[in-house]
Amino acid sequence: MNGLTASDAHTLANDAFGILVNNLSPTDAMTLQGALQAEGVETALVLQSDLPQLPPTKFVHQMDCLPNALVVHDAIGREFPVPWDQIMLIAAGSVRLTVFEQQRVTPSQSPLQSALESWSAGLRGRSMSQPAPEYVSRESHVPRLLLEVLLARAVMRFQVEAERFRFDYLGERKRPELSENFALLVQDVMKFAPQAMVNRGAHLLRENTTTVFEYPSKHAFHEETTWMLWQMANAPKQVP
Repeated sequence: MNGLTASDAHTLANDAFGILVNNLSPTDAMTLQGALQAEGVETALVLQSDLPQLPPTKFVHQMDCLPNALVVHDAIGREFPVPWDQIMLIAAGSVRLTVFEQQRVTPSQSPLQSALESWSAGLRGRSMSQPAPEYVSRESHVPRLLLEVLLARAVMRFQVEAERFRFDYLGERKRPELSENFALLVQDVMKFAPQAMVNRGAHLLRENTTTVFEYPSKHAFHEETTWMLWQMANAPKQVP
């Protein structure tokens, strides 16, 4: 089929979290579906325009899991209670993020340049100045513990990054390890909102697994959420 080769199978499988591949032509999509069906893998074809859009992210650095509500603190300390029955979906996991960091480097000089600068400084009666530092931007991929909470009708999405979150509400339950505090937070949210759908990472934390499920990218993490929302919207209606 056009656009995919046998070597793409490994890449697609590693990043397959609900949505296997995007932006195929109808012919290529049906060809791929037929090939997967022959291997016993059931799939669904969905128009790109029919996939739900995730709401904008609101980053949260503090919130409290109280019996009557999830209390979210904004950047200036105001509190916003969210009724637990308004939480529709909970997604959690260790997500590999792409970050860019500024690293300081000292420019190198040739022996001739160093000798000329030393000679020039001596004539002026001054000490030789050090070359000005330079900075370069380097890309790296780092794991981050993420929790996302989507409200009913996908009107709002809160995101918590464990490294930047204050776990004060845990009180005496607070643990030495960041991953332990993150697990407690996710488990608390799920306990108070049992009606909410949960992704694979949150489900495993609910089962008290010792490690946090890993997602290869934020793209994979969000595609699983998108697919869950599509399934929710297209689930057969139950007859009363």
